[in-house]
Amino acid sequence: MAAAAGAGAAAGAATLAVGWPYLGGAPAIAVVNVLIAGGLTGAGVLMLPAGPLRGCGRPLVGAGLAWLATWAMSWNTGILPVLGIAGNCAFYVLFGLALLRYPQGRLAGRADRVLTAAAAVALGPVMALSVVTSRPEWNGYAADAWWPGWLAHRSVFGALSDGFQVIIPLLAVGFAVLLFRRVRSLRGPERVVAPLVLSMVGGAIVTVAVLTPPIEVDGLDGVMRGIAVQSIVLAVFPVVLVVAAARRALGVVTAADRVLRLADPATVHSVRDALRTVLRDPTVEICFRLPGLPGYVDVDGRPTDLHLTDLGPTALDRAEVGDRGLATAPRWAREVRTGDGAVLAVVTGDPALGTDNAYTEAALRAGQLALENAQLQVAARARLVESHAAHQQVAGAQAAQRRRMAADLHDGMQRRLMELVLVAADAQAQPADPAGTRTVLRQLREGLLAANQEVRDLGRGLGPGEAADGPPRTPGPG
Repeated sequence: MAAAAGAGAAAGAATLAVGWPYLGGAPAIAVVNVLIAGGLTGAGVLMLPAGPLRGCGRPLVGAGLAWLATWAMSWNTGILPVLGIAGNCAFYVLFGLALLRYPQGRLAGRADRVLTAAAAVALGPVMALSVVTSRPEWNGYAADAWWPGWLAHRSVFGALSDGFQVIIPLLAVGFAVLLFRRVRSLRGPERVVAPLVLSMVGGAIVTVAVLTPPIEVDGLDGVMRGIAVQSIVLAVFPVVLVVAAARRALGVVTAADRVLRLADPATVHSVRDALRTVLRDPTVEICFRLPGLPGYVDVDGRPTDLHLTDLGPTALDRAEVGDRGLATAPRWAREVRTGDGAVLAVVTGDPALGTDNAYTEAALRAGQLALENAQLQVAARARLVESHAAHQQVAGAQAAQRRRMAADLHDGMQRRLMELVLVAADAQAQPADPAGTRTVLRQLREGLLAANQEVRDLGRGLGPGEAADGPPRTPGPG
């Protein structure tokens, strides 16, 4: 916080010094511009250590410094007018990039990248072309200012000036549309403050684009009035930052109370639903660590595959989660510990939860006691799940045993009985012969003994008792 305040104060003071030829005679405009440069720079520095917001903080700091450089044109001498034009163009590209990256810290899709590239081309090479095809006095600056007008041509410059009157508003409307679309897709705690920031600033950008005068003006007063009008409209940004910071601070203060109120009475599902409501993320899940059991279980007591990396208080944490009831990787994750430091649970959710650690930490601290009570319920459910799994394993083993017995009956005893049927049928077809009859009866006796032994062997697998050794005694033939 001190570094952000210091950077903001330095940028504001430097803006006042750089723009003194104009700002010295316009105190109200001077205050506004000090707030713009200081607010942008300070907000950017504040975001630099904040995980994914770092991707917004860097261009925001650059935008603050670019706005500072814009006021160099007020000196109207040497290279300073060209430096001021470059600063003004860089400001809008960097400011738009920071807004489109908020709050995930990256551009969301192809439309964001295309519009950012279009703005960079329009305010970069095309603006440079308008400089090299003009003279300083055509742009409202002193004729003796340094100016790279190597290809000066009045009609070409006029066409470019008219073109900018169309291109800039179109780019601004495009940025506003993308920002409003971003508001609808926001997730996590940033839904509390981001809609206000993006909506207000998106409207301000469109207003600035409409009110910006053409680049072809008659004198420096016209140039500086245009910059002053831009600064008045852009003053909405520091105001929105203050309001957003206040709302974020209020959210942190009230997060704990809301979790406790929504999780009463403390059950497994009420705690999870309370965290989903307060964190504004319907994908929040809780994985409990139970004493005596390996790994983690979900709120229903089922084991879940959870692999954690980089768990810490400030970084965007990631968890790889299996397919048993939880969302896919990568996920934001936080460990919740008991008073003695033991791991109680891991809360996972959308990566957007990592953009406001103070808010999420307040909610999780409030839910700690409720999670400790819920852990007992989850432990009971886990025991039931474990018992059910053991029952299913025994049932599966019994089913496999029955299938094996059916196969043995089919492949062994049925084959032997069919052989005996064939022997009896063959004997019936032969003429009466005492010797042959005895042979047939012996074969029948041996086959029946073998079949009986197979039945006894199968019976040993059905119960704990053991069949008596050896075949039962049967009377001999005749």
